[in-house]
Amino acid sequence: MEGERVWLSSDGASLLSVLSQFESCGVEVWVDPELEVSDVKGSWENAKLERVISQMVSPYSYLLEWTVERGPLGRVEKLSSIHVFSSGKSSAAKPLSKGRVLDVVENEEGLRYVRGEILVAFREGSTEADLNALLARLNGSLIEVIDPPGLYRIRIGDGMSVEEAMALAAAMFAVEATEPNLVFPRIENQQQVEPGSGGGVNRNIKPGEALVAVLDSGLDPTYANAEFVKGTYNALDPSAPISDPTGHGTLMTLIAAGAVVPEGATPSAEGVSVLSVQVFDPNGVTSSDTLMRAMDHVIDAGAEIVTMSWGTEVNSGFIETAMDYAAGEGTLLFASPGNEPTGEPMYPAAYDSVVGVGGLNPDGTPWENSNYGDFVEEHKPAIAVIGGQTYAGTSISAADAGHDAALATPSE
Repeated sequence: MEGERVWLSSDGASLLSVLSQFESCGVEVWVDPELEVSDVKGSWENAKLERVISQMVSPYSYLLEWTVERGPLGRVEKLSSIHVFSSGKSSAAKPLSKGRVLDVVENEEGLRYVRGEILVAFREGSTEADLNALLARLNGSLIEVIDPPGLYRIRIGDGMSVEEAMALAAAMFAVEATEPNLVFPRIENQQQVEPGSGGGVNRNIKPGEALVAVLDSGLDPTYANAEFVKGTYNALDPSAPISDPTGHGTLMTLIAAGAVVPEGATPSAEGVSVLSVQVFDPNGVTSSDTLMRAMDHVIDAGAEIVTMSWGTEVNSGFIETAMDYAAGEGTLLFASPGNEPTGEPMYPAAYDSVVGVGGLNPDGTPWENSNYGDFVEEHKPAIAVIGGQTYAGTSISAADAGHDAALATPSE
Protein backbone atom coordinates (compact mmCIF):
# COMPACT_ATOMS: atom_id res chain seq x y z
CA MET A 1 0.00 0.00 0.00
CA GLU A 2 1.42 3.37 -1.02
CA GLY A 3 -0.77 6.40 -0.42
CA GLU A 4 -4.02 5.80 -2.30
CA ARG A 5 -2.59 2.92 -4.35
CA VAL A 6 -2.59 -0.75 -3.36
CA TRP A 7 -1.14 -4.05 -4.58
CA LEU A 8 -3.20 -7.05 -3.46
CA SER A 9 -3.64 -10.66 -4.54
CA SER A 10 -5.99 -13.19 -2.95
CA ASP A 11 -6.94 -16.68 -4.13
CA GLY A 12 -9.96 -17.30 -1.94
CA ALA A 13 -8.86 -15.95 1.45
CA SER A 14 -11.67 -14.75 3.71
CA LEU A 15 -12.52 -11.06 3.68
CA LEU A 16 -11.58 -10.79 7.37
CA SER A 17 -8.20 -12.37 6.69
CA VAL A 18 -7.54 -9.92 3.86
CA LEU A 19 -8.62 -6.96 5.99
CA SER A 20 -6.24 -8.10 8.73
CA GLN A 21 -3.39 -7.46 6.27
CA PHE A 22 -4.32 -3.80 6.36
CA GLU A 23 -3.95 -3.93 10.14
CA SER A 24 -0.34 -5.04 9.68
CA CYS A 25 0.17 -1.75 7.83
CA GLY A 26 -1.07 0.27 10.79
CA VAL A 27 -4.70 0.62 9.68
CA GLU A 28 -7.53 0.14 12.18
CA VAL A 29 -10.21 -2.18 10.79
CA TRP A 30 -13.80 -2.13 12.07
CA VAL A 31 -16.36 -4.70 10.87
CA ASP A 32 -19.95 -5.41 11.87
CA PRO A 33 -19.66 -8.92 13.41
CA GLU A 34 -23.16 -9.78 12.14
CA LEU A 35 -22.17 -9.52 8.47
CA GLU A 36 -22.00 -12.65 6.35
CA VAL A 37 -18.62 -12.08 4.73
CA SER A 38 -17.43 -13.99 1.67
CA ASP A 39 -14.03 -14.99 0.30
CA VAL A 40 -11.89 -12.66 -1.78
CA LYS A 41 -10.58 -13.73 -5.17
CA GLY A 42 -8.70 -11.38 -7.41
CA SER A 43 -5.50 -9.50 -8.10
CA TRP A 44 -5.02 -5.73 -8.09
CA GLU A 45 -1.80 -4.06 -9.22
CA ASN A 46 -1.25 -0.39 -8.45
CA ALA A 47 -5.02 0.00 -8.11
CA LYS A 48 -6.89 2.81 -6.42
CA LEU A 49 -7.47 1.80 -2.80
CA GLU A 50 -11.11 2.87 -2.67
CA ARG A 51 -11.98 0.79 -5.74
CA VAL A 52 -10.33 -2.30 -4.23
CA ILE A 53 -12.16 -1.92 -0.91
CA SER A 54 -15.46 -1.31 -2.68
CA GLN A 55 -15.13 -4.50 -4.72
CA MET A 56 -14.00 -6.63 -1.76
CA VAL A 57 -16.75 -5.65 0.69
CA SER A 58 -19.67 -5.49 -1.78
CA PRO A 59 -22.64 -5.52 -1.15
CA TYR A 60 -21.87 -3.83 2.18
CA SER A 61 -21.06 -0.19 2.86
CA TYR A 62 -17.67 1.09 3.90
CA LEU A 63 -15.95 4.19 5.24
CA LEU A 64 -12.30 5.09 4.79
CA GLU A 65 -10.68 7.53 7.20
CA TRP A 66 -7.39 9.27 6.45
CA THR A 67 -4.89 11.02 8.66
CA VAL A 68 -1.90 13.29 8.08
CA GLU A 69 1.38 12.05 9.57
CA ARG A 70 3.83 14.88 10.27
CA GLY A 71 7.56 14.30 10.46
CA PRO A 72 10.98 15.52 9.32
CA LEU A 73 10.04 14.96 5.67
CA GLY A 74 6.86 17.02 5.93
CA ARG A 75 3.22 15.92 5.82
CA VAL A 76 2.34 12.41 4.64
CA GLU A 77 -1.29 11.38 4.16
CA LYS A 78 -2.10 7.75 5.00
CA LEU A 79 -5.10 5.54 5.57
CA SER A 80 -5.97 5.35 9.27
CA SER A 81 -9.08 3.14 9.39
CA ILE A 82 -11.51 1.01 7.38
CA HIS A 83 -15.11 0.54 8.54
CA VAL A 84 -17.36 -2.14 6.96
CA PHE A 85 -21.08 -2.28 7.81
CA SER A 86 -24.59 -2.69 6.48
CA SER A 87 -26.09 0.40 4.90
CA GLY A 88 -27.08 2.94 7.56
CA LYS A 89 -25.57 0.89 10.43
CA SER A 90 -22.05 2.27 10.76
CA SER A 91 -22.26 2.19 14.58
CA ALA A 92 -22.52 -1.62 14.46
CA ALA A 93 -18.90 -1.97 13.31
CA LYS A 94 -16.50 -3.31 15.97
CA PRO A 95 -12.68 -3.59 16.01
CA LEU A 96 -11.55 -6.59 13.99
CA SER A 97 -8.72 -7.47 16.39
CA LYS A 98 -8.95 -7.80 20.15
CA GLY A 99 -5.85 -5.86 21.12
CA ARG A 100 -2.35 -5.92 19.68
CA VAL A 101 -0.06 -8.88 20.31
CA LEU A 102 3.45 -8.44 18.93
CA ASP A 103 4.53 -10.87 16.20
CA VAL A 104 8.06 -11.58 17.42
CA VAL A 105 10.90 -13.03 15.34
CA GLU A 106 14.33 -14.08 16.60
CA ASN A 107 17.23 -14.15 14.12
CA GLU A 108 20.29 -16.40 14.17
CA GLU A 109 22.16 -13.97 16.43
CA GLY A 110 19.36 -14.05 19.02
CA LEU A 111 18.12 -10.54 18.22
CA ARG A 112 14.34 -10.26 18.66
CA TYR A 113 12.17 -7.87 16.66
CA VAL A 114 8.70 -7.41 15.20
CA ARG A 115 8.23 -9.45 12.04
CA GLY A 116 8.43 -7.50 8.80
CA GLU A 117 9.06 -4.01 10.23
CA ILE A 118 11.99 -1.60 10.25
CA LEU A 119 12.50 1.92 11.61
CA VAL A 120 14.28 4.51 9.48
CA ALA A 121 15.78 7.93 10.20
CA PHE A 122 16.41 10.17 7.19
CA ARG A 123 19.23 12.67 6.79
CA GLU A 124 18.50 16.37 7.13
CA GLY A 125 17.38 17.77 3.80
CA SER A 126 15.67 14.57 2.65
CA THR A 127 12.20 14.80 1.15
CA GLU A 128 9.01 12.78 0.76
CA ALA A 129 10.39 11.64 -2.60
CA ASP A 130 13.20 9.87 -0.73
CA LEU A 131 10.63 8.12 1.47
CA ASN A 132 8.64 7.00 -1.57
CA ALA A 133 11.82 5.75 -3.25
CA LEU A 134 12.63 3.67 -0.18
CA LEU A 135 9.10 2.26 -0.01
CA ALA A 136 9.35 1.24 -3.67
CA ARG A 137 12.73 -0.40 -3.06
CA LEU A 138 11.33 -2.35 -0.10
CA ASN A 139 7.94 -3.05 -1.71
CA GLY A 140 6.77 -1.59 1.59
CA SER A 141 4.17 0.59 3.24
CA LEU A 142 4.45 3.42 5.75
CA ILE A 143 2.84 2.36 9.02
CA GLU A 144 3.41 5.55 11.00
CA VAL A 145 5.69 8.49 11.66
CA ILE A 146 7.05 8.64 15.22
CA ASP A 147 8.03 12.24 15.82
CA PRO A 148 9.84 12.87 18.08
CA PRO A 149 12.35 11.41 17.52
CA GLY A 150 11.54 11.66 13.79
CA LEU A 151 11.44 8.01 12.69
CA TYR A 152 9.49 6.28 9.93
CA ARG A 153 8.04 2.85 10.77
CA ILE A 154 7.84 0.78 7.59
CA ARG A 155 6.19 -2.54 6.79
CA ILE A 156 8.42 -4.37 4.29
CA GLY A 157 7.18 -6.54 1.45
CA ASP A 158 6.49 -10.25 1.83
CA GLY A 159 9.47 -12.46 1.02
CA MET A 160 12.04 -9.90 2.21
CA SER A 161 13.86 -10.33 5.50
CA VAL A 162 14.35 -7.50 7.95
CA GLU A 163 18.12 -7.80 7.44
CA GLU A 164 17.75 -7.47 3.67
CA ALA A 165 15.46 -4.47 4.07
CA MET A 166 17.91 -2.74 6.40
CA ALA A 167 20.76 -3.31 3.96
CA LEU A 168 18.73 -1.81 1.10
CA ALA A 169 17.77 1.16 3.27
CA ALA A 170 21.32 1.77 4.49
CA ALA A 171 22.54 1.84 0.90
CA MET A 172 20.44 4.95 0.20
CA PHE A 173 22.24 8.24 0.82
CA ALA A 174 19.05 9.82 2.21
CA VAL A 175 18.90 7.26 5.05
CA GLU A 176 20.86 8.24 8.15
CA ALA A 177 20.17 5.13 10.25
CA THR A 178 17.92 2.09 10.38
CA GLU A 179 17.03 -0.55 12.97
CA PRO A 180 14.58 -3.41 13.29
CA ASN A 181 11.49 -2.66 15.35
CA LEU A 182 13.19 -4.23 18.35
CA VAL A 183 11.40 -6.25 21.02
CA PHE A 184 12.21 -5.93 24.73
CA PRO A 185 11.16 -8.12 27.68
CA ARG A 186 9.69 -7.10 31.00
CA ILE A 187 11.82 -7.86 34.07
CA GLU A 188 9.89 -10.35 36.16
CA ASN A 189 9.66 -10.00 39.92
CA GLN A 190 10.65 -13.11 41.81
CA GLN A 191 7.80 -14.58 43.83
CA GLN A 192 9.16 -15.48 47.24
CA VAL A 193 8.35 -18.82 48.86
CA GLU A 194 7.62 -17.40 52.29
CA PRO A 195 4.29 -15.62 52.81
CA GLY A 196 4.25 -11.86 53.20
CA SER A 197 4.12 -10.07 56.51
CA GLY A 198 1.20 -7.82 55.62
CA GLY A 199 1.29 -5.05 53.06
CA GLY A 200 -2.22 -4.18 52.03
CA VAL A 201 -3.16 -1.57 49.43
CA ASN A 202 -3.99 1.93 50.68
CA ARG A 203 -6.61 2.96 48.12
CA ASN A 204 -7.30 6.19 49.99
CA ILE A 205 -3.84 7.72 49.89
CA LYS A 206 -4.06 11.33 48.69
CA PRO A 207 -2.07 12.15 45.55
CA GLY A 208 0.57 14.85 45.36
CA GLU A 209 1.21 17.41 42.65
CA ALA A 210 4.04 15.69 40.73
CA LEU A 211 3.00 13.19 38.06
CA VAL A 212 4.81 9.86 37.64
CA ALA A 213 4.28 7.86 34.45
CA VAL A 214 4.63 4.09 34.89
CA LEU A 215 5.55 2.32 31.63
CA ASP A 216 4.64 -1.31 32.23
CA SER A 217 2.02 -4.00 31.57
CA GLY A 218 -0.92 -1.71 32.37
CA LEU A 219 -3.38 -1.36 35.21
CA ASP A 220 -6.13 -3.52 36.67
CA PRO A 221 -9.37 -1.63 35.81
CA THR A 222 -10.51 -1.95 39.45
CA TYR A 223 -7.91 0.72 40.32
CA ALA A 224 -8.64 3.03 37.38
CA ASN A 225 -10.92 5.28 39.46
CA ALA A 226 -8.55 5.60 42.41
CA GLU A 227 -7.85 9.22 43.25
CA PHE A 228 -4.11 8.81 42.72
CA VAL A 229 -4.59 7.52 39.14
CA LYS A 230 -4.62 10.65 37.01
CA GLY A 231 -4.84 8.87 33.69
CA THR A 232 -4.24 5.72 31.67
CA TYR A 233 -2.97 5.11 28.15
CA ASN A 234 -2.54 1.99 26.03
CA ALA A 235 0.60 2.73 24.01
CA LEU A 236 0.57 -0.77 22.52
CA ASP A 237 -2.87 -0.17 20.97
CA PRO A 238 -3.99 3.46 21.45
CA SER A 239 -7.52 2.66 20.23
CA ALA A 240 -8.02 0.11 23.04
CA PRO A 241 -8.66 0.69 26.76
CA ILE A 242 -5.92 -0.14 29.24
CA SER A 243 -5.79 -3.54 30.91
CA ASP A 244 -3.17 -5.58 32.74
CA PRO A 245 -2.89 -9.19 31.58
CA THR A 246 -0.07 -10.02 34.04
CA GLY A 247 -0.60 -7.79 37.10
CA HIS A 248 3.00 -6.53 36.99
CA GLY A 249 2.09 -3.01 35.93
CA THR A 250 -0.62 -2.77 38.57
CA LEU A 251 1.90 -3.50 41.33
CA MET A 252 4.38 -0.99 39.88
CA THR A 253 1.66 1.66 39.67
CA LEU A 254 0.62 1.08 43.27
CA ILE A 255 4.23 1.33 44.46
CA ALA A 256 4.88 4.52 42.46
CA ALA A 257 1.71 6.02 43.96
CA GLY A 258 2.64 5.04 47.52
CA ALA A 259 -0.43 2.84 47.88
CA VAL A 260 1.90 -0.13 48.40
CA VAL A 261 5.07 0.50 50.41
CA PRO A 262 8.08 -1.77 49.77
CA GLU A 263 9.61 -3.55 52.76
CA GLY A 264 12.19 -1.23 54.33
CA ALA A 265 10.78 1.95 52.77
CA THR A 266 9.32 4.71 54.90
CA PRO A 267 5.55 5.15 54.46
CA SER A 268 4.37 8.68 53.66
CA ALA A 269 1.05 10.29 54.45
CA GLU A 270 1.16 11.94 51.03
CA GLY A 271 0.79 9.89 47.87
CA VAL A 272 1.87 10.48 44.29
CA SER A 273 -0.23 11.06 41.17
CA VAL A 274 0.37 8.37 38.56
CA LEU A 275 -0.22 7.94 34.84
CA SER A 276 -0.35 4.22 34.06
CA VAL A 277 0.84 3.40 30.55
CA GLN A 278 0.48 -0.06 29.02
CA VAL A 279 3.48 -0.94 26.86
CA PHE A 280 3.67 -4.75 27.21
CA ASP A 281 1.51 -7.26 25.42
CA PRO A 282 0.06 -10.41 27.08
CA ASN A 283 3.32 -12.25 26.31
CA GLY A 284 5.35 -9.77 28.36
CA VAL A 285 7.18 -7.99 25.52
CA THR A 286 7.17 -4.48 24.12
CA SER A 287 8.62 -2.87 20.99
CA SER A 288 10.58 0.20 19.94
CA ASP A 289 7.56 1.91 18.37
CA THR A 290 5.42 1.27 21.47
CA LEU A 291 8.02 2.71 23.83
CA MET A 292 8.57 5.83 21.73
CA ARG A 293 4.81 6.34 21.41
CA ALA A 294 4.55 6.02 25.19
CA MET A 295 7.33 8.55 25.79
CA ASP A 296 5.68 11.08 23.48
CA HIS A 297 2.39 10.67 25.34
CA VAL A 298 3.79 11.08 28.85
CA ILE A 299 5.76 14.17 27.83
CA ASP A 300 2.61 15.70 26.34
CA ALA A 301 0.74 14.75 29.54
CA GLY A 302 3.24 16.70 31.64
CA ALA A 303 4.78 13.79 33.56
CA GLU A 304 7.86 14.96 35.43
CA ILE A 305 9.03 11.41 36.17
CA VAL A 306 8.97 8.09 34.27
CA THR A 307 9.61 4.62 35.70
CA MET A 308 10.48 1.67 33.47
CA SER A 309 10.61 -1.79 35.04
CA TRP A 310 12.09 -3.53 32.01
CA GLY A 311 15.49 -4.05 30.51
CA THR A 312 17.51 -5.66 27.74
CA GLU A 313 21.13 -6.25 26.79
CA VAL A 314 20.37 -4.76 23.35
CA ASN A 315 21.62 -1.20 22.94
CA SER A 316 19.28 0.66 20.56
CA GLY A 317 20.41 4.01 19.21
CA PHE A 318 16.82 4.97 18.44
CA ILE A 319 15.61 4.20 21.97
CA GLU A 320 18.56 6.12 23.41
CA THR A 321 17.60 9.12 21.26
CA ALA A 322 14.02 8.92 22.57
CA MET A 323 15.26 8.79 26.17
CA ASP A 324 17.65 11.69 25.59
CA TYR A 325 14.80 13.74 24.13
CA ALA A 326 12.59 13.06 27.15
CA ALA A 327 15.40 13.98 29.55
CA GLY A 328 16.02 17.14 27.54
CA GLU A 329 12.37 18.07 28.12
CA GLY A 330 13.02 17.92 31.87
CA THR A 331 11.69 14.41 32.51
CA LEU A 332 13.47 12.32 35.15
CA LEU A 333 13.84 8.70 34.02
CA PHE A 334 14.30 5.62 36.23
CA ALA A 335 14.81 2.02 35.06
CA SER A 336 15.55 -1.42 36.44
CA PRO A 337 19.08 -2.81 35.88
CA GLY A 338 17.95 -6.45 36.07
CA ASN A 339 17.65 -9.29 38.55
CA GLU A 340 20.89 -11.11 37.70
CA PRO A 341 24.15 -9.83 39.28
CA THR A 342 26.21 -10.00 36.09
CA GLY A 343 27.68 -6.51 36.14
CA GLU A 344 26.75 -6.20 32.48
CA PRO A 345 24.85 -3.09 31.35
CA MET A 346 21.10 -3.33 30.84
CA TYR A 347 19.20 -0.78 28.78
CA PRO A 348 17.54 1.70 29.18
CA ALA A 349 19.08 1.81 32.71
CA ALA A 350 22.59 2.13 31.21
CA TYR A 351 21.80 5.15 29.03
CA ASP A 352 23.31 8.40 30.32
CA SER A 353 19.88 10.06 30.46
CA VAL A 354 18.38 7.28 32.63
CA VAL A 355 18.97 6.48 36.31
CA GLY A 356 19.55 2.78 36.97
CA VAL A 357 18.07 1.69 40.32
CA GLY A 358 19.49 -1.35 42.10
CA GLY A 359 17.77 -3.34 44.85
CA LEU A 360 18.02 -3.40 48.65
CA ASN A 361 16.82 -5.81 51.31
CA PRO A 362 14.47 -4.48 54.01
CA ASP A 363 17.48 -3.94 56.34
CA GLY A 364 19.22 -1.74 53.78
CA THR A 365 21.79 -4.29 52.63
CA PRO A 366 22.22 -5.02 48.92
CA TRP A 367 19.67 -7.47 47.52
CA GLU A 368 21.72 -10.47 46.40
CA ASN A 369 20.10 -10.76 42.95
CA SER A 370 20.36 -7.09 41.99
CA ASN A 371 22.54 -6.27 39.02
CA TYR A 372 25.41 -3.85 39.63
CA GLY A 373 27.86 -1.62 37.77
CA ASP A 374 28.68 2.00 37.09
CA PHE A 375 25.29 2.49 35.45
CA VAL A 376 23.48 1.66 38.71
CA GLU A 377 23.29 5.09 40.34
CA GLU A 378 20.72 4.57 43.09
CA HIS A 379 19.46 1.76 45.31
CA LYS A 380 15.94 1.33 46.65
CA PRO A 381 14.01 -1.46 48.39
CA ALA A 382 13.45 -4.46 46.12
CA ILE A 383 10.88 -6.43 48.15
CA ALA A 384 7.16 -5.70 48.38
CA VAL A 385 4.10 -7.45 49.79
CA ILE A 386 0.64 -7.43 48.29
CA GLY A 387 -2.24 -9.79 48.93
CA GLY A 388 -0.20 -11.65 51.53
CA GLN A 389 2.43 -12.60 48.94
CA THR A 390 6.01 -11.33 48.83
CA TYR A 391 7.66 -10.27 45.57
CA ALA A 392 11.26 -9.23 44.90
CA GLY A 393 12.93 -7.47 41.98
CA THR A 394 14.63 -4.30 40.81
CA SER A 395 11.40 -3.40 39.02
CA ILE A 396 10.08 -2.62 42.52
CA SER A 397 13.18 -0.51 43.16
CA ALA A 398 12.64 1.59 40.03
CA ALA A 399 8.99 2.22 40.89
CA ASP A 400 9.93 3.22 44.46
CA ALA A 401 12.61 5.59 43.13
CA GLY A 402 9.97 7.31 41.01
CA HIS A 403 7.74 7.64 44.07
CA ASP A 404 10.50 9.19 46.20
CA ALA A 405 11.53 11.57 43.40
CA ALA A 406 7.93 12.77 43.09
CA LEU A 407 7.71 13.48 46.81
CA ALA A 408 10.94 15.48 46.56
CA THR A 409 9.67 17.51 43.58
CA PRO A 410 8.57 20.96 44.77
CA SER A 411 4.98 21.84 43.92
CA GLU A 412 4.39 24.82 41.65
